[in-house]
Amino acid sequence: MKNSAFLFLFFFCLLSCKKTIPRNPVSKSNTSELQKTVNLNKRLFQIEQDIMKRYMDRDSTLTYHNSKKGFWYAYLQEDKNASCPIKGDTVFFEQEIIALDGRVLYAKKDLGLRKYVIDKEHIIKGLKEGLKIMKEGDEVKFLFSSFVAYRMNGDSSKVIGSNQPVISRIKLVRINK
Repeated sequence: MKNSAFLFLFFFCLLSCKKTIPRNPVSKSNTSELQKTVNLNKRLFQIEQDIMKRYMDRDSTLTYHNSKKGFWYAYLQEDKNASCPIKGDTVFFEQEIIALDGRVLYAKKDLGLRKYVIDKEHIIKGLKEGLKIMKEGDEVKFLFSSFVAYRMNGDSSKVIGSNQPVISRIKLVRINK
């Protein structure tokens, strides 16, 4: 009885082992959809960089710096002795958002004095990184690509369009440590 149970189990295991056959993909595409999106975004980013470089060439009175975070900036007023905000500091700032063609999208008086806690609240990436390099009293002109501004959706009020690079003039009024 014991041998027959062992024999049954042996043949069951032997017969149940079958070579698996791999499934073939439904569509055979050389370039995936993800790769197409990456290539499209690279082209869009390059177009935006070219537009911003032409803008900076026309605005030759200012010296623009590349932040390596996807935006350019130039100091309109700089206080070299003050310190930059750090994570957890509350900053109060004034902002004006302008299209690259010069149209004012959001005026400083309409936005009012804004408040932000560094790295603790949600805000567009360009502004989040830009405020960290400013000091109290600084006024900076930022050129934000759409990738660090309002991306492909634009803003909720639909004033800023899809994939629209913008100029943002920021004055850092106060830092509360």
